[in-house]
Amino acid sequence: MRILYLQKDPFVNMGVTQLVACTNEAGHESSLIIENAEGNLRRAIRRVDPDVIGFSVTTGLHLWALQQAHKVKRWFPHVKTVFGGMHATFYPEMIEGDVVDVVCRGDGEDALVEYLDALEHGHDPTGIRNLWIKDDRGAIHRNPMRPLEQNLDRYPFPDRSIYDRYPFVKNQKIEGFITGRGCPDNCSFCFHVGLKKIMKGLGQYSRRKSIEYVISEIEDFLAKYPLRRLVFRDDTFIVGYHDYVKPLLAEYRKRIGIPFSVLIRADYMTEESVRDLAESGCFAVKMGVESGNEYMRNKIMHKHLSNEEILQCMGWLKKYGIMVQTSNILGSPGETLDSAWETLEFNAKLAPEHAWCSLIQPYPGTTIQDLVMKDGMMPPGFDQDEFEQSYFMTTPVDVENKREITNLQKLFPLAVRYPWLQPVVKEAIKLPPNQVYNFLFKAHYGYSIMRINDMEFLDFLRIGWYTRNYFSQTSF
Repeated sequence: MRILYLQKDPFVNMGVTQLVACTNEAGHESSLIIENAEGNLRRAIRRVDPDVIGFSVTTGLHLWALQQAHKVKRWFPHVKTVFGGMHATFYPEMIEGDVVDVVCRGDGEDALVEYLDALEHGHDPTGIRNLWIKDDRGAIHRNPMRPLEQNLDRYPFPDRSIYDRYPFVKNQKIEGFITGRGCPDNCSFCFHVGLKKIMKGLGQYSRRKSIEYVISEIEDFLAKYPLRRLVFRDDTFIVGYHDYVKPLLAEYRKRIGIPFSVLIRADYMTEESVRDLAESGCFAVKMGVESGNEYMRNKIMHKHLSNEEILQCMGWLKKYGIMVQTSNILGSPGETLDSAWETLEFNAKLAPEHAWCSLIQPYPGTTIQDLVMKDGMMPPGFDQDEFEQSYFMTTPVDVENKREITNLQKLFPLAVRYPWLQPVVKEAIKLPPNQVYNFLFKAHYGYSIMRINDMEFLDFLRIGWYTRNYFSQTSF
């Protein structure tokens, strides 16, 4: 069977590369199209002539995917559409429309292979676990979840060659890798809380690949592609430091040696782990601060992390010359203009290379969603189809001084980098939201991301061109 993966933006989707590896190993043919890089989408799809088109969707982006699936069904009625990813996992009911044939909930490797095998051999696919499937009569078969695969080494290395068609992706010389799946934490704004509920009783949620698998996967990639920088995209890389991360870093230094970046939590760090990261080639980290107000961070966002722990970790990172991007969220339930300013001032005290700041989105499955729905903090009748594609533009949560907080989020990175601007920003946020603030935010965000990721300027320009409509909302 021929399966085509259709995506919007010019970034490597790591989940797709894993699916491609598994379906190719099973004897199926895989292709990928980046819609933003195609002049004529219909012609590009016809050239592939797929039997199945897959979409990996998050909330907000699912509107674009539904829009494309609608076109696919109009152009090629025989093609089956399969939706997976976080939004499909939490809202499998999206299959009830006219454009979705299959929804995959949770891990998709085995389920997708079984589905393609069934289509190829003319077997009935309607009983495959993890899938909701619409049969030829329109009846929906809602199958249960399968046990979580504990041996991640069982899967083949992700197949990134699916992106070779697009030189602006292939030639970036920056690539992401993950050491495992799941997260031990329960932050209220994160999808992991909801996934743990859905997958309760199906096996250990947080799982890791063996150290040898991770290193061999990187070596396999390096044998095919030049690489200048590497990113470990695990939600919290440093978990299980002495048993897993420390020996992984030792093997990494010996066999890889390329500069890399990771995501961390301050309370998991010690000076020893920071020093080991630096000595192994870690040049940058992304660290969650979320709020400078400890009540907001711990009681509302469930981070259970003190300002002192963050300051101590930042001191170690600076001592060993590691760049830092902090992650922050404004507009959570209970947020006031004063607490938002605390977040800005705390970040200015930390003085990171980049202060990343978004607006709260009560996504499906999160504890924050339960809280805002319970307290009536959402617009009447709001549903998942009204989420913005980007969490950088606005929030549906009704908080005090929402206009000022929304403006502050746009000017936040500049006011952290240049604290002398803060008196000006305090007055500027009183104005109506406007395109100037949006432009300043995007410009500074782009510059800082290029610096943190050590991205080459031409690559940055190419990515900017192909993501020019990223911040726009798609309606369906």
